Amino acid sequence: MLDRYDYTRNLSRSRWAWEFLRRNEEFLAEAALHGTDEVSVRTACHGITLIRPRTDQMAAERWGLAFFPDPRHDGYAAHAFWSSALFPRQVQVQVSPAGPEPTCPIYEKTVRQCEIVHLVDTAGREHMLIKGNGHVVQVQCTGMSMLSPEPVRLGFLIRGTANLSSRWRMLDEAQRVYGASEDVAPWSRTSLALRNALVAHDCEVAGLSVRETAEIIYGKARVDEAWAGPGRSMKDEIRRARARGRDLVSGGYRTLLS
Repeated sequence: MLDRYDYTRNLSRSRWAWEFLRRNEEFLAEAALHGTDEVSVRTACHGITLIRPRTDQMAAERWGLAFFPDPRHDGYAAHAFWSSALFPRQVQVQVSPAGPEPTCPIYEKTVRQCEIVHLVDTAGREHMLIKGNGHVVQVQCTGMSMLSPEPVRLGFLIRGTANLSSRWRMLDEAQRVYGASEDVAPWSRTSLALRNALVAHDCEVAGLSVRETAEIIYGKARVDEAWAGPGRSMKDEIRRARARGRDLVSGGYRTLLS
């Protein structure tokens, strides 16, 4: 059962936020009221998916989203675009005229190796989801329109000097979409803790006990040993994971974006 969560190993914090939100019962009830006819979805050249809301998206914006994605789709597959207000640490790309250069290296590499989802939101702002190598990066576009009939050139944009190291780190992490598909990244402490919170929440919703949840995460042998001893560390850890899962699902997912 635990291998069902293996895909979360590479999720960024914004994709983790979607994993927890799509388990929120209130959100699911509201999303069910908004059908696919509210959003235009079509495929352009290079297999790029173009999305444009047809109607006002105030209901989705209350959850921090540009529109209601399909909640059946996980953190990698879903076309979940977060608002700039809720998710300020987006990668930014400057779109400018191509000039004398015949091709744009960034664009050519991206369309060759990645899946691209392009969104024009209700305010006319352009965003992209770049998916590749198990990673997803949300990009905010500035300057010219990506849909311009004229050739364009892309460049990463870094504004200001505050937290410059974190901005460079964000760009470095974004480059992971270009990695080889066979690369398997190790679990980080953060991703492992989020996975355990997600598993613990799902187990609680399914009616499983603390011990049954621990067996799924750690295996029966380790749990038998922990439960036989006087210590409570594993029991307390699972209870903390449950509590964190409930918090992230009920609204704490927003902290992952800020």
